[in-house]
Amino acid sequence: MRKLLVATHGRFAEGIGETLRFILGDSQPLEILNAYTVPDFDMARVAEEYVSNLGEEEELIVAADVFGGSVANAFTEYVTGGKVHVVTGVNLPLLIVLVSSLDSEDTTEEMIQSAIEDAKEGIVYANRIINETMQEEEEDF
Repeated sequence: MRKLLVATHGRFAEGIGETLRFILGDSQPLEILNAYTVPDFDMARVAEEYVSNLGEEEELIVAADVFGGSVANAFTEYVTGGKVHVVTGVNLPLLIVLVSSLDSEDTTEEMIQSAIEDAKEGIVYANRIINETMQEEEEDF
């Protein structure tokens, strides 16, 4: 079984989680970690708790905000065991695909890689697309 944790600095995780639930519904299998929002927050301890609470057949996918940031780094300490997978650069398209793919028959690595590729397609410079479309329409006339 795969578990999905959105873990970010501040309350970004909470906000993106609320937006995801608004779009996909309240019953999404998603955990939220707002790091450093309380005094004396210990990221290493929190990461260790998440990992140690995994069941025998469970895997944890951590969607973190920044590669090399303290939140992602705390979880990357556990990736060698094969039960923890860390994805950085979290955005809404990525989470939509990850949540929708949690029960996929693909390996977790394949599922994550596919989600990343799909999410990249959702990052566009709209001005360029609009300008290109307008130019194509002008050329057709």
